[in-house]
Amino acid sequence: MPTTSTSTLPKVALKALTELTGEPRVDVALLIALRDAVEYRLDKIAEDMREYEQKYGLSFKQFQARGQKGEIPDQFSYEVESDYLEWEGLMSRKKKLEKIHQWLA
Repeated sequence: MPTTSTSTLPKVALKALTELTGEPRVDVALLIALRDAVEYRLDKIAEDMREYEQKYGLSFKQFQARGQKGEIPDQFSYEVESDYLEWEGLMSRKKKLEKIHQWLA
């Protein structure tokens, strides 16, 4: 787990945190807001991944395996390569965010 440090939040940020979460304790409000942000990003990643899965009719692992076998139509086209790189990036971000979510649990 990352090391912690003490810092001062601007008053407007403190007010926003307490209003946003309904929690008067700043440390708890910050954790709630961070959890919400991570969950929102995980939901967005899942939505983006579903779009690729629908587009290709495959999971990322299946897409990757078929690509290695040369079974993806036009796999060296700009569109397919761009999709692959973006999809791979989504997978990487998902793993990082899942670890962060565990830290905040």
